[in-house]
Amino acid sequence: MIKKKDTLKDLNEFMRNQPLKEEEETSYLEKKPTALAEVERLKEDIKKLEELPEGALNEDKIAELISKTALTHGLSERQVLFNICEKVLNTLKETDSADVMLHNTILYLKHTDLVLSKLK
Repeated sequence: MIKKKDTLKDLNEFMRNQPLKEEEETSYLEKKPTALAEVERLKEDIKKLEELPEGALNEDKIAELISKTALTHGLSERQVLFNICEKVLNTLKETDSADVMLHNTILYLKHTDLVLSKLK
């Protein structure tokens, strides 16, 4: 007869048998974070955007171009925007977790009808 394995018990036993490191001896609440949040980088990005002269980003012209492109090709503005966002994300040299999350969200939104049909 085969003995049923309990993965959590096996993992717990494995972790108990691991040697303790010096840094693990302190309690969890007293530990310092190992990875800093990206708040400081985001604050710097926002500050740079605020320093730009008014109209430097041309958001209105970009939005108008998206609308015209969608109308010309018979697409929705969302689809054009999603494609643009994907292209921009694909050109990034370094990606962070927010980029991955945005990319996955775009994929979900682009293919919502397919996802919903599969769920049914």
